[in-house]
Amino acid sequence: MKTFVVSMIISAAAMAMSEDIMALKLGEPIGAISMTTLDGHPRVMNNYPEHKGTVVAFLSARCNATLNEIAALNKVVNLDENESMVFVGICSNPSETGEEIRTFCQRRGVVFPVYRDPDAKAAKQFGARWTPEFFLLDNAGQLVYHGGLDGLAPAVKALLADEPITTRETPVTGTPLDRPGPKREIDDPYGAIAFSSELIFTQIPGAPVHHCSSLSETPNGDLLCLWYGGSYESAEDQVLFLARLKKGDRFWSIPEVVVRDPDMPPGNAIIFKDPSNRLWMLWGRMEGSRPTRRGSGWSHCRLMTRISTDDGHTWSEEREWADTFGWLPRNPPITLANGQLVLPMSIHTKQESGSILVRLNPDGTTWSRLGCMPRGGQMTVIQRNNGDLFALGRSHPYILASESKDGGVTWSTPVQTSLKCPDSANCMIRLNSGRLLLAHNDCDGEDRAILALEQSDDEGRTWKNQKILEFEPNRAAGEYSYPCLIQTSDGMIHITYTCRRYSIKHAAFDEGWLIHVERPN
Repeated sequence: MKTFVVSMIISAAAMAMSEDIMALKLGEPIGAISMTTLDGHPRVMNNYPEHKGTVVAFLSARCNATLNEIAALNKVVNLDENESMVFVGICSNPSETGEEIRTFCQRRGVVFPVYRDPDAKAAKQFGARWTPEFFLLDNAGQLVYHGGLDGLAPAVKALLADEPITTRETPVTGTPLDRPGPKREIDDPYGAIAFSSELIFTQIPGAPVHHCSSLSETPNGDLLCLWYGGSYESAEDQVLFLARLKKGDRFWSIPEVVVRDPDMPPGNAIIFKDPSNRLWMLWGRMEGSRPTRRGSGWSHCRLMTRISTDDGHTWSEEREWADTFGWLPRNPPITLANGQLVLPMSIHTKQESGSILVRLNPDGTTWSRLGCMPRGGQMTVIQRNNGDLFALGRSHPYILASESKDGGVTWSTPVQTSLKCPDSANCMIRLNSGRLLLAHNDCDGEDRAILALEQSDDEGRTWKNQKILEFEPNRAAGEYSYPCLIQTSDGMIHITYTCRRYSIKHAAFDEGWLIHVERPN
């Protein structure tokens, strides 16, 4: 019974709308217009002298023509650079609630006020019959244009320029005002964004310099960050630090030393989770003779590992990885479509120099080496949809790219990309959406003062939508480098990187932050 009564009311309003319309004629004043806000507050519009002109648009959230013309209507709004006009939307369908209209306007980027006209009084004053239908009033409230959107734009331009309006009426097509259609869901193209960042620590006594971080999600959802720090790069007091961000927490734990060896200090290190949910800590043990220069010794490293089966709270004894002298880790592994875990690695020996992949064997403890990509150290790799591997390598002045069609056994000759690289590490991952995300130093010369994010929706063939994470105006100083990217099980994207060698910085964001630039305002 209640539904029948509501239906009768709506039908009655529609009949009144169609039978009692007084069409406003060109040159006639409209007078005061009574409406309600979307929240139900009464509103009377009669302030025409305050504006050069007033555009009234009859709209409906249930009208396809309205939906298709909102973006073009916003462009007409933007023609008024001096903001001397006012644009007003009116919805005369009694069945459309204020919340429905508001949701439609917000999700379609409407940037002008829209009101309800549930008893169709405003529609009758104008003689409106369609949605969308447009009326342009001058500052005396007189009708100077009526019709469709195509004719509205030149009419607005003429009014703003104090020129005669040559076309004052055009045909209107769309949806009958009294038959708007059923309610529907409206997608939200603007979405939402999430972003946060912080230093993992501000200072560690006895270790002023920090670099080369790696990041992993633990099986229980915590984050672990591993990096090296000491008096300076390659110092004898250089150690590996580990910090934890518990799931749901905002602050990182106090970093703890997990590897210390004054005779053969640890260098580049990574942390990652294998298919069995074990955590691996892998680092290059610097085996060059001592004393040595700052920043040297990287070609005399051997791989060392430790494993954790309790989310990184305890670790096995360190174990030497045989036949790995001259190898050095940097970027996290990836899992191939066949379930295999492959790990990129730099290699510098008398026989070869470049990057290789190593594959975790079925026993879960040993690794097999695959082929070498010549040139381009510190490879970062993804698997394309066709099964090929695509890798980017550190170089100068641009990043090098290579492909493998046989799972990493052989690699194409690396070619120079258009992506800048001041001989610094890069990191690339495939997001859950399928798009690629790359972090690199978009810098000329040798400085590392700009840390940028690039995106690709064609599997690395082209890159676009750059976002700058860090920028140091004093380009001769200030380093933001060695990024590590991961996407966690909740869909958030995390990055850690060296922050001026003082600390390690962590940022977290969602894909909305990458995709959506700015909401209409």
